[in-house]
Amino acid sequence: MAQYLLTYLQRIGDDYLRWAVCDDKKKTVSAHDHGSFADAARAADRRRVIMIIAGTEVLLEEVTVPATNLTRALKAAPYALEEQLAQDVEASHFAFGARLENGAIPVAVIARSSMDWLKSMCQEVRLNPAEVIPETMVLPLARGRWTIMTNGRHSSVRTSLTTGFSCDTELLSLLLGNSLDAESEIPVDEMIWQSMHFSCGRDRYDLNTAQGPIEMRSEVELFADGLSQPSAQLKTSPRINLFQGEYGKTDGIGKAWKPWRLPTALAATLALMWGGSSFLQYHELGKEDRRLRTEMVNVFKSTFPDARNPENDPIRQFRSRLKLLAGGSGIDDGSFVVMMSALGAALNEIEKPLVKSVNYRSGKLDIELEAASLQDVDKMKSRLESEQKLNANVLSANKDNERIKARLRVESNT
Repeated sequence: MAQYLLTYLQRIGDDYLRWAVCDDKKKTVSAHDHGSFADAARAADRRRVIMIIAGTEVLLEEVTVPATNLTRALKAAPYALEEQLAQDVEASHFAFGARLENGAIPVAVIARSSMDWLKSMCQEVRLNPAEVIPETMVLPLARGRWTIMTNGRHSSVRTSLTTGFSCDTELLSLLLGNSLDAESEIPVDEMIWQSMHFSCGRDRYDLNTAQGPIEMRSEVELFADGLSQPSAQLKTSPRINLFQGEYGKTDGIGKAWKPWRLPTALAATLALMWGGSSFLQYHELGKEDRRLRTEMVNVFKSTFPDARNPENDPIRQFRSRLKLLAGGSGIDDGSFVVMMSALGAALNEIEKPLVKSVNYRSGKLDIELEAASLQDVDKMKSRLESEQKLNANVLSANKDNERIKARLRVESNT
């Protein structure tokens, strides 16, 4: 049977991997091992490599965009997720899975800086993963139930075919409570009771599930079992390979390119000859574009004399003014005041809060903050919800240097 190396990177920035050799049925067939990227490259020994990375680095979402053309839908998807991101769209790498039966597109989002580091480490030791997959997407799947993995201080949860999250184990209960849809009629305790809980290594965490913790030797063994689920059972491959787009493999492209070098060089020469005449056309088009832009600014000035800096993106300013004229400001001042008032009261009740950012958009208030403890985050959530017209959800929470970094979203329930 063909064999491959299954590796696991639990933390971006650490030169430390765990791995095992698996056969083509995705079952482990060798002793588990661990070491640096260079050690893993030697263990690969010309085998195919699949790398699993911790889900704490990855945001998993399903996005529905109106475009029927897949290429256009993929281009629009990042901006549909803009409100969910901790960093700018331009600072994020987006990887896509196969379109689901309901038309939604699974998306995995990770910081470009993390991908740059990972690719650099792999290239340095000539470790060439065929796939890089978030750990949440290779946990065994049971439809209608959660799959939960714990290993000491680290936990990972698969909530559906293409969604899930990873976190510190001490934050697990809080985040599980925020994983149910608002329309769900099943209490969170019942959902946990029905879940599959895998306990890896020397982990002793008991989640109080119906069948109790299922002991696994390591995360690698569990991921191998998850990968072994037949595709017929899942109908479509749920995995998202993060090594796609500009981070995709290039070796095959180089081999395919070699016989085309001479024809391409001849084509390039013809293109240069054609480009000389095209340059003049583009130059004239550029002059025309500048003239039209000047006219647009002048029209904007005459239509809205009170406008400031009309030269700064007049098209966007036109749209904004027209939206205001149509009565669609998109900002409910009453809701904003209520949210900010509730936020101020909640912050006064916790110890040494540090607000990193507050963003109000489309009736939703997103808050990034640091708190002294998980209990403070939970207390703040409860205080916000004590305002009858507000709902509060903890989107993420991670421990860093004895502080809790959390993201909360507040919105009106009317």
